Amino acid sequence: MSKVMDPADGRKTPAKRRYNSARRAEQAAETRRRIVAAAAECFAERGYARTTLAQIAERAEVSVESVAANGPKRALILAAFEQSLAGEEGQQGTVERDFAAPILALEDREEFLEAAAEFAVTSASRAIGIWRAFSSAADDDEELAAVYRALAGRRREDARALARILDSRGWLRPDATVEQHADTLALLTGLDPYQLYVRDFGWTEDELRAWFVDTARRLLFA
Repeated sequence: MSKVMDPADGRKTPAKRRYNSARRAEQAAETRRRIVAAAAECFAERGYARTTLAQIAERAEVSVESVAANGPKRALILAAFEQSLAGEEGQQGTVERDFAAPILALEDREEFLEAAAEFAVTSASRAIGIWRAFSSAADDDEELAAVYRALAGRRREDARALARILDSRGWLRPDATVEQHADTLALLTGLDPYQLYVRDFGWTEDELRAWFVDTARRLLFA
């Protein structure tokens, strides 16, 4: 063990081991990711009401106390949806997140469309189960319904932000307002098409990607 000089008497005494706060924060963040991922699986499989903190703890291989420290359930289902959809938690706008930067950087319209379709379908495939649990539970839980409404508001603002970016590039059709284009984008990039076409109608994900691109061309772009 290293030693330091005691200023009082000049003698060397054992140095105190420095606490690695960064390492602890990293471990806590990893534990939370596991808990949130486990919560997403449990909610998608069992629904909101039938999922317990103990079930999430068992799936995440942590204690119930650890789950409770990251809860309550209403907070966990929102975090689970965000992490499933975007790969990370966070309430900032989609266009502001790191994963969106490579897509938004594409200057060719067709390349942008293909990349946007890929992201929309892939993220929907990850999040559709938790989304169904979330929206269903919001029908019976007023506090959760308020969270759901706030999320819907964020979703619309995200679409508006994206529409403004596309409009600034001169890509959008001039016979509709930016607000109308934003609502079309909200539908295209949302989870409803995945539920209808893939889950209900049996389309493949490749067919949904092709639909996304074709629909965006016809409804959005000049």
